[in-house]
Formats: sequence, C-alpha cells, structure tokens
Amino acid sequence: MNIFKSLIIKSIGLSRQVPSRPKVSNGITRICVSGFTISHHTGRACKIAKQIATLYPEYETWFYFDTIPRYRIFLKTIKTEFSPEQQNKFASHKTSPFCWLETSDGKTAIGGRDRLCEWVNNSKKFENNNVLKKLTTTEPHIIEAIFNNKNSPN
Repeated sequence: MNIFKSLIIKSIGLSRQVPSRPKVSNGITRICVSGFTISHHTGRACKIAKQIATLYPEYETWFYFDTIPRYRIFLKTIKTEFSPEQQNKFASHKTSPFCWLETSDGKTAIGGRDRLCEWVNNSKKFENNNVLKKLTTTEPHIIEAIFNNKNSPN
C-alpha cells in the first residue's frame, strides 16, 4: 500500500467520540475547530489554532474531526449551544470547518476557516506574527487535507 493511501486510511479511521470540553479557566480562550477528517480548509484551521496555542499561553485548543455524516450531526448539536442571535447567523453553515471561541464568559461562533482567518487578522495581538500572517492570507494547499487530527498542540 502506498504511503498516501495509508495516510488516508489512518486519517479516516473509525468515527470518534466527541471529546469533552471542560469549563474554560479564567483568562483563557479556547479555540475550537470541528470538521471533516479530511479537508484542506479544516487542516488549515487546525494549523492556525495550534500555532496560536503554541505561541500564546492564554489560548488553548479543542478539536473534533469525523466523517461527513457524523460531523453534520455534531454541527447541528453544537449550534444549539450558542445564543439565539448566533444560531440564526450560522443556521446555514454546513461546511467544514466550523470554528468558535470559548471563554469563562461564554461561546462566540466564528464560522469557517475564512472567518477564523479574519478573526486572526483583525486581532492586534497577532499582527506581528509572520507565520500566522502567511497561514491566514494564503489559500490552503490540497495536501493540507491530511493533517494531524488529534486533540494535541502539535
């Protein structure tokens, strides 16, 4: 079996349980990314979130990636956790990824990878980070569809 096929099979794996999301500590912002197991947009969003959490101690990450049918079920469920205004705003979002922020004060829906990039680029905190600038101002390459989809910082 060639390496690419092996990576795809490993990446698809079996459907996963949704990881728990414990209460966020004061002063911490959790960047959450959910999506298809294989998606270059989801892979790039994951990479952006990991980069932020690695460099900025006030950020942490949470990830959930699964098959298309299971992700769509999850997406319907997670949207119910947002305010009615946010639920209305993101009612038509059905693509991968879906990103949001969690703090001790609540949750804020962001949307897809493009909106995550906008959030990063509109934040003064990240304006001098050239790695984030490159990740958020360029389109993801198709090879980013295969990514480390474990809930870990690397």
